[in-house]
Amino acid sequence: MMNYHDYIASRSWRQNPARLAELEAAGFRCRICNDDGQANALEVHHRTYANLGRELPSDLTTLCRSCHRVATDHLRRLRYAGHAIAHADIQQPFECPVPLVDPTFKENI
Repeated sequence: MMNYHDYIASRSWRQNPARLAELEAAGFRCRICNDDGQANALEVHHRTYANLGRELPSDLTTLCRSCHRVATDHLRRLRYAGHAIAHADIQQPFECPVPLVDPTFKENI
């Protein structure tokens, strides 16, 4: 399986014909906010990872960095919305912790 982070940092991704075709089709602007990349760098979002490494233009969407983060966050929230929250099984370091301050101690002033 291809490592996503290595692939996104690679020349293969930067020169990917589908990626370049999507950027051109979007007019080199964010598909959500229409930013031209001046305020936020343009990124190409994977709508699906089924064809990772051999993407089709329809697998991709041009977004500015801000919109990409919002879209990714939204998709992750949807994906994990039905999952129960897992609690870590953490043991307390001491059975009966000793207070750091003695509440009965009165300092002489």
